[in-house]
Amino acid sequence: MPSANIPNITPPLARYDATDSSTTPEKLVEIINRDGGVIVEKLITRELAESIKKDLKPYFDEDIPDKYGFFPPTTQRASGLLAISDNCIELACNKLYTDVANLMVSSSYTLWRGDHQKTVSGKPIISSTVGFRVNPGGKRQVLHRDDNDYHPHDKKLPVMIGCVTALTKTTAANGATVIIPGSHLWGPERRPFDDETVPAELEPGDACIFLGNTYHAGGGNITKCVLLSAIYLKKAIRI
Repeated sequence: MPSANIPNITPPLARYDATDSSTTPEKLVEIINRDGGVIVEKLITRELAESIKKDLKPYFDEDIPDKYGFFPPTTQRASGLLAISDNCIELACNKLYTDVANLMVSSSYTLWRGDHQKTVSGKPIISSTVGFRVNPGGKRQVLHRDDNDYHPHDKKLPVMIGCVTALTKTTAANGATVIIPGSHLWGPERRPFDDETVPAELEPGDACIFLGNTYHAGGGNITKCVLLSAIYLKKAIRI
């Protein structure tokens, strides 16, 4: 069992450059299947990240604290992003992320219609979009899995894949999302521990793509003046 007295030996997430021709959807799928997540540098341009940040600023400014407590009061949110920002649509349609999601979360089903056998298939759909701005003093979320709404009984079948894209530089100090690599392979009896996490530290335009059953949490911002802004898109199996 992990202990505060034992140094964290969890390996960092693998990193790939989206602008490198060797970074293929198939390669990223291989790594995600192994680790539960991967960091993709330069998924979008810095210019697009800056444009999205400007689009969402008024929505962050108007947000009220989450009354259910899942997001700390120091985290400001914007939702329904595809309806409020054309730049967010461009991010959501990013080809590399879409290709990875289609490879991992598409489903098929074979049935008989009379005397004809037929296979039908479906690609994942965008199930949620949210932007968040973590202010100084922000507390970290509890570790969780995002696929809990789907009640997946087979942990080997991904039903959701998420993508956190940085709009500002994200570090362990200012609230980078934390991930437990390999936790997508755990059963329900295995509890996650904070000292098993690694931060997904990103430059603007970088992204962390991870499965819905990978344990993670929004990080805390222990700085005094550094804001963190990011976008989280989730693509899920059609149900």
